[in-house]
Amino acid sequence: MPPLGGEYRPSTTRHRRDGVKSGTINMTYRYAFVLGRVYTLSLAELFFYFQNHGWTVKIVDISHEVLIVETDEQLEVQKIQRELGGVVKILKVLDEVKKKETDYINFALQNYFKPSKLKRDFLHNLKGKIQFGISVYLLDPELSAFGEPKRLGMFIKRAMQEAGASIRLVLPQFNSLTLASVVVTHNNLLTKGAEICVLASPTKLYVAKTLSVQDFEDYGRRDYQRPVRDDKQGMIPPKVAQMMVNFAGAKPNEILLDPFCGIGTIIQEGVLQGYKMLGTDINPVAIAGSEKNLEWFRNRYKISKGKYHVETSDVAEVSKVIEHLKQVGAFPQVSGIVTEGYLGPIYGEFPSPAEIKANFEQLTQLYTKAFQDYVKFLSKGAKVVMCLPAYKKGDSYIQLENLDFIKDIGYNLVDLIPNNLAESLPFLKLTDRATAIYDRKDQIVAREIIIFEKL
Repeated sequence: MPPLGGEYRPSTTRHRRDGVKSGTINMTYRYAFVLGRVYTLSLAELFFYFQNHGWTVKIVDISHEVLIVETDEQLEVQKIQRELGGVVKILKVLDEVKKKETDYINFALQNYFKPSKLKRDFLHNLKGKIQFGISVYLLDPELSAFGEPKRLGMFIKRAMQEAGASIRLVLPQFNSLTLASVVVTHNNLLTKGAEICVLASPTKLYVAKTLSVQDFEDYGRRDYQRPVRDDKQGMIPPKVAQMMVNFAGAKPNEILLDPFCGIGTIIQEGVLQGYKMLGTDINPVAIAGSEKNLEWFRNRYKISKGKYHVETSDVAEVSKVIEHLKQVGAFPQVSGIVTEGYLGPIYGEFPSPAEIKANFEQLTQLYTKAFQDYVKFLSKGAKVVMCLPAYKKGDSYIQLENLDFIKDIGYNLVDLIPNNLAESLPFLKLTDRATAIYDRKDQIVAREIIIFEKL
């Protein structure tokens, strides 16, 4: 991964996968990916996704809100949106407009949004009452754009009304600069109108049109409509599970293992991504819940049989399960591991130093046995994507400091974002060991997302 503005060439071999339209392309395309709340994880997922698909992209601009890339591949945006847990929207960047540092955004664009251009590039083939929304994303945290969405929106609305169009404007609420995915969806902006986005830096503005938004309703369905839930122990959100599956870098139809599968969230997300999934858990009650959830999932999403298998097993003996499945001709080779793992007790109040120490000692013993067993069936280069507990105290976290016990077994720690790129992006929130933490408001036990690679 190069410094900002260079090309990201993840491999010397170009691979065309389902996310790219085939055929000869003689032009370049610019896309913008709007990042989720935990933007460091969102960016990491994107970089792994580019690498997994063998795409060469040039990073045009980047911030904690949005990544703009240029590629000679025309992307199948709807498919890519479904496969990325950390990307809120995908935009097509249509133009780049110069701007003086002292100019307001609306002033710099005063001659840009003409009715003919709006009809051609944003509101093409729309009849009847047209609706559109405005979002402004900042590429520099020092920029101020307060009130800009309304000013831009009213300018566009007046221009279209003067051209004879019947038009309705949807604006961000509560002093926000951007429209949430739910607002875009509920106002039918992608089917009966458009969301016009301006991506602002001090000296240039990128004008873009939203092509897709995250399907929040489907993520909610996959989380809350399952027959079995375990709110007491806490459950990994489907979005985060999906991101972790992408970190594994497996090829379609390869087999991924979750040896702490619980009620099956990572299993379902892996299957939905096109992998065969194997799940084990020491708790037979969890396995029973997983089976119920996965049967519901298979019927709801029309998943063919044979895409997953779950059974009860101690994590230190999961190699025996795999060996048995090999002997009967099922799930012969595990390509990687994706698991939330065991995070220790769930706390309502911050634990004492003694409790934290005891938890870390227990986890060290557990994962020593687990990683020793993984060696028996993982191939060189296989990834282990997992969570470790990070105890949140104010703005800081207490983490398991020493991971040498895993490295000594035969694994490397993988940077979540390559070091040469991370050094050029000071806004990233990475730990000292180049991992990232996913947490929620008022949560004491957060998840440190970490990747190991077998030597």
